[in-house]
Amino acid sequence: MAAPPDKQAEKAAEHKPRPPGVPAARSLIFKFLVRILPPLLVGSLLLMLVVARFTRRDIMDKIDTDVGVFATATSRVLDGLLWNYQTEEMVSALATISSNPAMLGAEIYDQNGSLFLSYGLTPEDRVEGLRTLWRDIYRRMPDGTRADMGRLAIHYTHTFAEKRFRQQFLWQMLQFLLIIAVTLTGAVYAFNRTVSRPLKALLAAIRTTGETGRWTEADWRSDDEIGEVIDAHNGMLRHIAGKEAALAESERRYRQLFENALVGIFLISPEGIIVEANRNAANVMGYESSGQMDKLNILQHYVHREDRERLWEKLQSDGEVNRFRIELIRLDGAHIWAELSGRLNADGFFNGILQDVTDLVKAARAMEERDELHRAFFEENKAVMILHDPQDSTIQFVNPAACQYYGYTNEEMVSMTISQLDCMSDEAMYRELKEAAEERRNYFKQVHTLKDGTRRDVEVFTGPVSLGHRQLHYSIVHDVTEKRRLEARLQRMATRDQLTGAHNRHAFFQRAKNELARAKRFGHPLALLMFDLDYFKEVNDSHGHATGDEVLRTFALRCRADFRQNDVFARMGGEEFAALLVETRAGQAVEAAERIRAMAATRPIPTDAGDLTVTVSIGVAALAAEDSINDLLKRADEALYKAKESGRNSVVRL
Repeated sequence: MAAPPDKQAEKAAEHKPRPPGVPAARSLIFKFLVRILPPLLVGSLLLMLVVARFTRRDIMDKIDTDVGVFATATSRVLDGLLWNYQTEEMVSALATISSNPAMLGAEIYDQNGSLFLSYGLTPEDRVEGLRTLWRDIYRRMPDGTRADMGRLAIHYTHTFAEKRFRQQFLWQMLQFLLIIAVTLTGAVYAFNRTVSRPLKALLAAIRTTGETGRWTEADWRSDDEIGEVIDAHNGMLRHIAGKEAALAESERRYRQLFENALVGIFLISPEGIIVEANRNAANVMGYESSGQMDKLNILQHYVHREDRERLWEKLQSDGEVNRFRIELIRLDGAHIWAELSGRLNADGFFNGILQDVTDLVKAARAMEERDELHRAFFEENKAVMILHDPQDSTIQFVNPAACQYYGYTNEEMVSMTISQLDCMSDEAMYRELKEAAEERRNYFKQVHTLKDGTRRDVEVFTGPVSLGHRQLHYSIVHDVTEKRRLEARLQRMATRDQLTGAHNRHAFFQRAKNELARAKRFGHPLALLMFDLDYFKEVNDSHGHATGDEVLRTFALRCRADFRQNDVFARMGGEEFAALLVETRAGQAVEAAERIRAMAATRPIPTDAGDLTVTVSIGVAALAAEDSINDLLKRADEALYKAKESGRNSVVRL
């Protein structure tokens, strides 16, 4: 903003040349002295007065302290002298007051208050400013009591100290004023050399420039701040001449940048007329050069006229647009998608950039179609699909099939963890992971719990999938409950005797080989029992095969109930059974055999033909160091043969 006329006249008057003969009353040095000298003198005087006050008080306090110390010390000496009435020694003691010029006299009074001895000046001499300090004279008796003997009075004055203080203060003030004068003289000289002279040279150069119109440099060189200011002034003058050339170069570079920009740059009037456009903008719209777009109405390139209305409404409301997407028609008739970004100038013109984003739009549409395909594949697939975070096992996404299978809503499932669905223990899960790795399976066998508490056997196919910067696990869950039941049934059929439920011969030999190897590895005992029902053929012949089957089934159930879970009980064929007893010595095996024999002999088997008692013959063999499973079976079979020869219903051990 410009200053008011009266202020401008005032400033002009300040810079007018001073007429000859007029004293430099307004020079910088004079202003400096006028402004700094009075406060400096006043401040110095006040400081000296404050210092003098405290100095005087310290001197007086020191005199009082010295007199007090002297009086106390002298009273300690006088008690003995006064006790023995040694008058001359007391006079000598009082005469020591002459060591301090402030002390003028002393008096000794006896215990009755009568003057006993006097030395020097006393109050009767009427000395101005005379002060008196009293001290008791007493003697400490052997029994600890105090014997008062009199009082000592010391007469002193501050007059001499104050006189010396005033002389010293005046001398110090003269010295201080002399220092101030010398300092100011030096300051004025230094100011004139370092500030006033270079400023005068600068002012002379400025006046010459104003009077002649030629840029005139100040003739001054120094390495201080004023020298830097003058150098800056001279440098500014040296560079002003090159400003027009620099401005022209800047305009050339701007045009080069404008024309070579990789985006289209344009300026459009409120009526839609192109005022200016660069080469890239012309290329985007299908023109050979930017000159062909001058004065062109851009409205003819809109595919949808309402896009222009939306654009200008946005500009008028927000003042700018950012990546405003519209569909345009090129000069050759091809349709393209473009993005406009820019601002509305104060004069209503639209200045912005233009970018062809046709390929980007096509890619985005292809991405949307692919996302829609993926969404449909995920959400409309009948297979159970789950996305979960492996870091914390939280479920991130589920498809409708998963919600329907587990019985939860989508909101419930995404608030759960995958471990809440999997009811397997950590030990079972670790064992399954190990088995999957050993079997090179690409799925895991797990047991999942539905919302109603139902447990279902599932096979989970899991793999990693990237979602943005996150690494998730994508799982497809197949319900194999019925498959597992069928497999278990087939497994049972392959390893179990269908009539009795005991192991069949094939399963017996598989288990026996494993137990035999374990027993030999760890040095554990192992025993084998061979059973044969006595006269079982007569049961079949007399009562039929159905009754015989019932007898075999009941006998096998009773044996399985008697043996331990780790023992291997099997039907070897017909009415012949075998039992492999792990961790069992020969004597313990005989006891078990006798228990089975007694159970068969004493507990009739209920059948449709009535209760039948069937005895059993048992052969027992214990594992030897070099035995194979066939050796063990052979010895147990031999023992069974001897049991039958001995009359049946007996136990024989080899």
